[in-house]
Amino acid sequence: MNGNRSGFTIIEILVAILIFGILMVVLSSTLSGSLKLNQESQQELGTTSSVQNLTEQIRRAWTVQTNYDAACVDGLTLPDGYTAKFINLSSRAEAITQANAVADPSSSAPVNDIKKSACATAAPNATLTGGAVPTMRRIVVQTGTLSGTDQVVGARDVKLELDVLRPQ
Repeated sequence: MNGNRSGFTIIEILVAILIFGILMVVLSSTLSGSLKLNQESQQELGTTSSVQNLTEQIRRAWTVQTNYDAACVDGLTLPDGYTAKFINLSSRAEAITQANAVADPSSSAPVNDIKKSACATAAPNATLTGGAVPTMRRIVVQTGTLSGTDQVVGARDVKLELDVLRPQ
């Protein structure tokens, strides 16, 4: 007597488990890749926000003419691996040398450290030859090591530049 049998065979169940396992492997690798990308994006966003905050702190301090003239931000604290520098500019936003001549090429202009304390004395190269103060400066804040005119050094480093006018 050959009756009507319903249900799954052991082979069908094993094939279903195998397909389910393959799907789980594919989905888990995709999910872990997404989580890693999200973590990297969060780190990059945090670094970018820090660089923006430091740039804004310098810009705010330089709205006071004596701070701008001395190229100084009293109490500026830079996290490890961050640099804050300035480049003197002409009224046309061209990089200039200490002799107030347009730097040719522009990368030959001095890149100077922003002074972080004791603003009674000016930072080196804050004034041009003859004592004049440049009408504009470029603030350069970045992560990574800044050596001369070498800028961003790594794939995750962030650099922000902002040109500011001398306050009147």
